[in-house]
Amino acid sequence: MILDARCLTPTALAEQLAAFGENAILCLHQAELEYPGALAPGVLLLLGRLKLLHPLTQRIPRCREHSCPLTDRCPYTGDFEDRGGSSSVRPKGWRKFRMTDQSLALIQRPELLAEQLPKHPAAHWLGQRFAERSEWSCFRLAERWLADALAVVGPVPAPAEKPKTTASQSDFEGSRRELAACLAILVGLGWLQWKQEDGLTLQLRQPWW
Repeated sequence: MILDARCLTPTALAEQLAAFGENAILCLHQAELEYPGALAPGVLLLLGRLKLLHPLTQRIPRCREHSCPLTDRCPYTGDFEDRGGSSSVRPKGWRKFRMTDQSLALIQRPELLAEQLPKHPAAHWLGQRFAERSEWSCFRLAERWLADALAVVGPVPAPAEKPKTTASQSDFEGSRRELAACLAILVGLGWLQWKQEDGLTLQLRQPWW
């Protein structure tokens, strides 16, 4: 993502969405392959969970059908071909997203993100943490997230075991990538800020819960 991953304002996000066009299909792998202007996977997942993008779970178009510029070099192209040839074991769902009327509403009125973000599970979890204390280092937050995740879903399965989570319920109440995206947006909204002394500690500026 071109924007600073530690801060993402609603206006900047709306501008990035607008650049894709109203009929666009957005894919997690575009950012993973460092395509210029791609939205970070965590941001796509977060917007999908908030219904500001539509996560595709059925009749997912092949990469060439929506003219993805990475088709010829993306190792995941085969995952979306009807004939098989998948290059990974990842489910197809929640990897591609379609722009919707709500996406266009966000583009036209970026403050919609501030209204919807508190509904996200990661924002709710973060609200609980910052209600406990007004400062958290990013490392302590990550440790607490992992501890809470393990308490809910249990230990990470061995490689030979099949994970029990689904694409729409990845990790713990929203993926870790969504947690990072949520933090960046909370900073962009001015509800959190990075402590200038170390740049590793987040401080509460305004409650959102």
